[in-house]
Amino acid sequence: MLRKILATSGTRIMNAVSSLIVLWIATNALGSEAWGTAGIILLDISLVLLVVELVTGSAIVFHSSKENFTSLLLLSAIWTVFIIGIFALLFFIVSYFPHLYSLMIPEGYGKHILILSLINGFYGFNLNALLGREKLKSFNSLFVLQFTLLLITMAASVYIFEVRDERAFVLALYVSYSIPAIIGWILMVPLLEKPSFFNLRIIFRRLFNFGSMTQLSSIAHLINKRMSFYVIKQYLGLAPLGVYNSGIQLTEGLRLIGQSISLVQFSSLSNSNSDEYARVLSIQLLKFSVLLTSLALLVLIAVPKEVFETIFSKDFGDIKIVIISLAPGVVFLAANTIFSHYFSGTGQPKYNLYASLVGLIVTIPAVFLLIPAFHLVGAGISASLAYGASVMYQWIVFKKLTRTKTAELRIRSHEIKAFAVSIRKLFSSK
Repeated sequence: MLRKILATSGTRIMNAVSSLIVLWIATNALGSEAWGTAGIILLDISLVLLVVELVTGSAIVFHSSKENFTSLLLLSAIWTVFIIGIFALLFFIVSYFPHLYSLMIPEGYGKHILILSLINGFYGFNLNALLGREKLKSFNSLFVLQFTLLLITMAASVYIFEVRDERAFVLALYVSYSIPAIIGWILMVPLLEKPSFFNLRIIFRRLFNFGSMTQLSSIAHLINKRMSFYVIKQYLGLAPLGVYNSGIQLTEGLRLIGQSISLVQFSSLSNSNSDEYARVLSIQLLKFSVLLTSLALLVLIAVPKEVFETIFSKDFGDIKIVIISLAPGVVFLAANTIFSHYFSGTGQPKYNLYASLVGLIVTIPAVFLLIPAFHLVGAGISASLAYGASVMYQWIVFKKLTRTKTAELRIRSHEIKAFAVSIRKLFSSK
């Protein structure tokens, strides 16, 4: 278990470093306005993918070891193309409302958003299928390839081809999604089996029933996280949005700890039938995820504002206040990730949906009240409040369902010692 976590953490750390380099290139070569536009493009892609992943997301992780794999692949491909077509129609309809269209979709990038969503949808299926089959080595390799290509293409676009606007980022997305998607399909070949055409309807219903709860939760969660983007663009403009986007990326880079832990947690729980194992494992991982995230966050907060200005240019000096305002939310997200994967991994994704809706109830009034009044700080505070409300709900439900006592959240000395011993054994074995 620890070896899997550390291996996944290693790839996440590499991803965080790569993202920091991409952020440095963007802030120094593209500027805050172009980076704000890039943030909207990526957000739009994420929203489309959340609907695609109603069938191709966590449902594939949960069912890939339980259902006919070829049937899963066929259903996922059909669903992905269908949803992209629906969004193409929606984009066309919204284009008749110019103000709304320009707020949500950067000019000239509607088609690119749809194409990139399609490619990423196929890439995402590959990742989820590998994770569900516990092929973490292939999963991590594909993930590393994706963010490495993003960095290389972004750097080449800016410094070799001298593209100094959001187009550099869009081109990098094309390359970094397409090549891993193709390689991912090749990795799927050994998993193919004779399709079960007569059961396609039943399998689709299972995927949709599981995925609907999980993805509706993810949609609400993304709105909690990113509704502020549209509000900042409307009230403050693209340049402040670029600064906020940079602060978000820096703080969410710290989520690699919780994400790495929870990916292994989800994979393990999806292949286990023991309720007590799921409970104990989740509590242990929750404690270390929150602790390690908090320590990393304190280090980031300690960085002086002048350092951010030196690294990212003076246009991005306000990143520091964004980080501070988001800090409580980052800690809450560390806990949220563990709870969410517990409920999904044990077949109870409805509680993640309810938690996200609780957060959304807080988000909607908060962003419209706090952003106009306190600008970027208001955006960070609204996010932290929403994450806090979601985690509080998840903890109440988890405690009730598992009969966990609050005292079990305390980190005991023997747990720290056991963790340290495990790490020493791991490295000494190498």
